[in-house]
Amino acid sequence: MSADQPSTVEVDSDLIALAMHKLSIDNTNVVDILIDCNIYLSKLNRSQLLKTANLIDLDLIFECLNTTDQKQIDITCLLLQKLLPILASKHAFNKFSVSIERSLKHPNETVKATILSELEKILIINNDVDLQGDLPCTIVDCLTSTNITVSYNAVKCLKHFPSVETLSTPLIVTKLQSLLAMDSKIRTRVHDLLIHWARSVDALALISSKGLFSNLVKDITYPDVMMQMVTLQMLIPLSTIEHGFDYLNSIGIISGIYRLLSSSPNELNDPSAAVLNPIVLEFFIKITQINPHLILTNYPKVFVVLYEVLKEEDSSLIGVSLNSITYLASSWDCKMALDIPTASMTCGYEGDEELDIWSVLIIELSRIASGTKTEIKPGAIQAITKIIQLEDGELSSRNDMITRTQKWYKQMKNNPIKSIVHASCALPFLDLQQAGFEMLLALAEQPWGQEEIKKCPALLDLVLENCPADSTVIRDLKKLIIKTLLESDTSKEILGEDILLLIKNDGFIKSNTSSSKSGITVEDMAI
Repeated sequence: MSADQPSTVEVDSDLIALAMHKLSIDNTNVVDILIDCNIYLSKLNRSQLLKTANLIDLDLIFECLNTTDQKQIDITCLLLQKLLPILASKHAFNKFSVSIERSLKHPNETVKATILSELEKILIINNDVDLQGDLPCTIVDCLTSTNITVSYNAVKCLKHFPSVETLSTPLIVTKLQSLLAMDSKIRTRVHDLLIHWARSVDALALISSKGLFSNLVKDITYPDVMMQMVTLQMLIPLSTIEHGFDYLNSIGIISGIYRLLSSSPNELNDPSAAVLNPIVLEFFIKITQINPHLILTNYPKVFVVLYEVLKEEDSSLIGVSLNSITYLASSWDCKMALDIPTASMTCGYEGDEELDIWSVLIIELSRIASGTKTEIKPGAIQAITKIIQLEDGELSSRNDMITRTQKWYKQMKNNPIKSIVHASCALPFLDLQQAGFEMLLALAEQPWGQEEIKKCPALLDLVLENCPADSTVIRDLKKLIIKTLLESDTSKEILGEDILLLIKNDGFIKSNTSSSKSGITVEDMAI
């Protein structure tokens, strides 16, 4: 059958009527009829499928689930997977609510998981559903299933229910309250649902007024580390919304989580603390990017942990801190908010100057980036790059950015253009090379960065060199660096016209052969 053939197939109402008649009488080979219906439906496009779905008596299809024959159950589920998602939400939830509800009480877990998954698809398109009847309560009951797929699909399905309307239904609230009194697994599923709904101000007000979050504080301080981790991960999206953060702060959640954050190496030797600490740090880092001043003022230990962990021996812990710094530095607003000289006091940095957060962090990052731990060097370089990277903006703000990035860069010791950038770009390791060239690109965009590049002409020779081993990523970075330098308003004055002419004449890169013939490199011209 050709690809465009389904669009030419007309809806066969007689065939559908005959199939429905056969399913309505006894002594029928149900499986064969269902297989024929599945084959027929697979030939239809969406428009034809919708017309056909309206002709099919879906209640009869649901009746086919009343069997212990696994083959019949499987083929019925396949048919429902084609028909249910095509229906409008109100039509499906109203007209077939009894059949759907009965299927969600089926002893076969595959049936329940399938129906819940298909209901979610309907609700994604339109969640304007009628909550009359027992169906919503039956879906809530599925949260208690011992089958993970069923309970997971129930959570996903309920997340698309209209939160305020659902929480205004006394029977559903009563059920949720009873589930929250059950074991930690079931409580976690309910909290996952409620935290999602709480992104709505009105829904959060209802949740709070009905005491549905009364167990949150207990779960954060629960002796089960896995329980704490799961709860923390669920709370991150809510904590980054203003009304969500304010609420969590008002009931003591934020301060409770803050007490779990540790920067003491002795405490981190405790396996449970070592596992939990990265999650707690991630929790506060996400909030910090949105409201850095609040965290710096009220929860300064976040920055102490960021700084102290960089000095640990555990590479995985250091990686958590590197990722956190990179994430924070991706927001220019966050960079500006933390550019105040309080870091020496906050982080315990033992230097002569009063430095800002970024200056303190970049000093430690440069130590890692020029150190011997190869596995964490790329992450350190990428974090440095994010800190010194410019953002798009007006000329006045750009000039301010350049002043700040230069200040942060100057905190690095041991000639970073050679010990970090050139050393990384010259090594035959893709992750290190990529990090090095990305940092070079950040330097090429700024006048003071071009001054640094001028100090190390061998860097431009690496950019211009045609290395057969270069990956596509490295080649693209090289092209971008060259394009940036050629289009810069300051590079001609800083690097010199001769060097820019050499770059321009080479187009992108010269081959190793032509390089050896001409004998001219950027480094030669700089001598």
